[in-house]
Amino acid sequence: MSLLIDREVAKYPFLKQALDLVDSLDIKLEDMVSSDYAKVLDRGAERVIEAIVKGEVSAKLADSITELLSFPVAIMYVTVIGEPFLGRRYSLGESIRAYNLLNEERISKILEIAIQEFGWDILREIDNIDGISYGFKIHFTDYLSNTHGFREDKWKLLNRMIKDGYVYLTSIEVARLLQVEVEQLIKEKVLRQQKINLPAPIQNRLEKVSDVYTENRSKIGGEGLPEKVINQAFPPCIRYCMEGLLSGRRASHMERFALTSFLVNVGMDINEMVELYTSVTDFDESLTRYQIEHIAGMRGGQTKYTPPTCSTLNTHGICREKDTICRYVRHPLGYYRIKSKQIEGKETDSSEDRKNE
Repeated sequence: MSLLIDREVAKYPFLKQALDLVDSLDIKLEDMVSSDYAKVLDRGAERVIEAIVKGEVSAKLADSITELLSFPVAIMYVTVIGEPFLGRRYSLGESIRAYNLLNEERISKILEIAIQEFGWDILREIDNIDGISYGFKIHFTDYLSNTHGFREDKWKLLNRMIKDGYVYLTSIEVARLLQVEVEQLIKEKVLRQQKINLPAPIQNRLEKVSDVYTENRSKIGGEGLPEKVINQAFPPCIRYCMEGLLSGRRASHMERFALTSFLVNVGMDINEMVELYTSVTDFDESLTRYQIEHIAGMRGGQTKYTPPTCSTLNTHGICREKDTICRYVRHPLGYYRIKSKQIEGKETDSSEDRKNE
């Protein structure tokens, strides 16, 4: 393909300008069987595989036309596979790619994207308050709509600098909020499942993507976990959170989120979780149920949250009493997967011993 594409369009292929350009090219599915589009099909598969394996998509801008056209191809692969978890994983991977680019972006482009694409009420505002250098201010309604899923205290409205209804933000923080918009925008595209009879060259690449997803699914989600909840297999950090809850200790927001998201992913019944919280705390039952169902992906954007990583838990002082398994894992679910297999293995051995007596 000899078509020249502006590098700027290839950077953000999910924006209206880029999508309109792709539409204007009027490329049909049957056209892509041509060897001219081999790089586009390969890069589309690569985008999805990067999201699966690495959790983020790279930005390969040297070949702008391939980078631009590979985005809708990647969307096609994800929608045809039709796995909601893959859709969320890919959306996150592309949003991280956008975040990395936005962190290096010029101010005018950031404002253009925020205002024209997402309709934000945002203004350029340079100020230094309490040693923090702010570059923007955004209306609190736009701020709240993009931070409702954040768990860190710094994002709570009561901890922000606000004047006349506008929340002050640094450039990095604006990029983070735009990442939320991008993730949601792409998620809406990929969660629309579709069945397409694909030509063989495209089908072959789709099968490769599907195989990679199948191989990695258990590593990035909850598959491979035992069917029944095994309390003895809980990692020390989760036991710390659970013991704190049962003892009546005032738990931090991160502790409650870590515990709830862990219990959701290991398969504890929602009603049991609600009963657990309301029986040992003064939490409002209806509010507690709503919060648990939101984390379980049954409310809101229907995203099932996984627990924070070990490094995040360590940062928040929740990583406690590390044992041998902790040395080899980076995530509480990884610990649980290993420990539960050890426990189930011992139970099987004991059962065999009894049979042989």
